[in-house]
Amino acid sequence: MPRRTSEDRKDQILDAVQRVFAESGFHATTTKHLAEAAGVSEALLFKYFPTKERLYSEMLTRVCAHCAKDREQWLQLPPNTATLAILVHHVVKNLAGGPRPDDTGSHLKVQNNRLMLQSLLADGAFARKFLSLMSTSVVDALARCLIAAAKGGDCDSAPGSLAEARVRSWSALHVAMSAMMYRLPEVPAIDYQVSDRQLIPRMVRFSLRGLGLSQAAIDRCYQPDAMAVAGT
Repeated sequence: MPRRTSEDRKDQILDAVQRVFAESGFHATTTKHLAEAAGVSEALLFKYFPTKERLYSEMLTRVCAHCAKDREQWLQLPPNTATLAILVHHVVKNLAGGPRPDDTGSHLKVQNNRLMLQSLLADGAFARKFLSLMSTSVVDALARCLIAAAKGGDCDSAPGSLAEARVRSWSALHVAMSAMMYRLPEVPAIDYQVSDRQLIPRMVRFSLRGLGLSQAAIDRCYQPDAMAVAGT
């Protein structure tokens, strides 16, 4: 078996500590616990990361880098009503949707969501960094699409400015993020009494109406069954 390189070892440690920090938060986690989770000695842990603060910082930077890469494609989509429906569906599905057995990234998504909550309960550093990325990618993309939808006559209540479109876009995100927090426990805090297949389209339609789209535009552009087939 080939020996691990320094970068391989660092990646192994960062993968392991992300789960621990997500479950326990920064202050409640000891370096001994982190080393055990990574399968290394504390001495080796400190060789790569001189302090717990340094380890935590690099872990957060790594998480945000992955998120930024995933969201670069959002700004490349054409701003229109159809794109708006797709983006809102994607946001709700990924934030509010429960983990799926066939989704290999589900555990990572849950860890990221827990990191967000732990950050909000502490100094908010990760939350600010993550939401700053959301602001310049997801929120910007939603706002541009909403402005385009209004110009195309697809809004009952058109935003009066880009700033107003951004506020509405954040509000749509808040709906999905709130549902995500209630579903973080192994037994969700809220039983919606419907399947994700029913819940997600309802939340999406609610959000699209809140953004200002007309019902006719939603009926025309939002086709959740077709999106499911396409894997959106």
